[in-house]
Amino acid sequence: MNESTLSGAELKQLNKEIYSKADQFTEPILGIMFLFGLFIAFFYDTWIIALGIGGLNVLAYYSAKKILPQSNLYQYILSAVSAIFAAQYIYQMHGMAEMHFWVFISAAVLVIYQNWRLQLPLIIIVIIHHGMFAYLQYIGYSKIYFTQLDYMDLTAFLFHGVLASCVCLICGIWSRHLQQRTITDVIQYKRLESMAIKLEQNSASMKSMNEELLSSYQEIQNKNEELRASEEELLASGEELRQINENLNKIVIERTDALLHQNKILLEHAHVSAHKVRGPLARILGLSHLLGIELAMEAKAKDMLTHLSISARELDETLREVREGMDQAEYVKDNED
Repeated sequence: MNESTLSGAELKQLNKEIYSKADQFTEPILGIMFLFGLFIAFFYDTWIIALGIGGLNVLAYYSAKKILPQSNLYQYILSAVSAIFAAQYIYQMHGMAEMHFWVFISAAVLVIYQNWRLQLPLIIIVIIHHGMFAYLQYIGYSKIYFTQLDYMDLTAFLFHGVLASCVCLICGIWSRHLQQRTITDVIQYKRLESMAIKLEQNSASMKSMNEELLSSYQEIQNKNEELRASEEELLASGEELRQINENLNKIVIERTDALLHQNKILLEHAHVSAHKVRGPLARILGLSHLLGIELAMEAKAKDMLTHLSISARELDETLREVREGMDQAEYVKDNED
């Protein structure tokens, strides 16, 4: 939708609203004009003119409006009958100059339709009427009743026509100005309405964004709470692990000390055992050697002595390995200390 102009349908709808309001104002005035003709009929007994001309004027207006409801022809009929009513009043009051003011009143009333063209039928009929009736009165027709003067000269007629035309021109200009102003106001209203719709849409969008942000913020808060709980759990787990590590270190130290103590006892025991076993074993080896040299034995005895010597030497070798192992262990222990 173009916000800077009005479409044909929008302009038609706008004119319809203007015309409807204008009709509510002008139709009572039309009734007043008819009744005014009846009122002034009392002065010069012009009932036939009041009823005939006035009735035809009202009939012409409502007939045009009834027959052509979608047309604005009735407005031009209203302009024409307003001029005719002015001529009727002038005739009924035998040329009273004040009756000419109805032309100005009619021109002002027609401004409400915001259509400058409505001034044309009014001024055209007024000029024709004035010119024709002034001429007839001038040439001697006494019952024309255009003016209470004996006659109207050309200069007075021209001034009269020019001034009436100026009034209609001014009313036409104001009609045009009001029409443009009304269109401008409607365009501004369209813009404001469009802006209001956009603002409403933006407000709805902002509301949706705020709800999303609030939801995101709530999710972040929940995540933070979860992270905080996880952090507390980790801290608790860390503290528990620290205590476990301390306990494990304590247990390791205690068990290490116990192992070292046991190892020390074992080394001492092994050392003592090795020395205690070494002496008898050396004596066995010496005796077996002497027995082999000094005694003459049978083959079976020699064989048993040989096995005894071999077993003694194997035991000696084992003790030697044990001693080397103990020496190595003591060396490592001394280095660790």
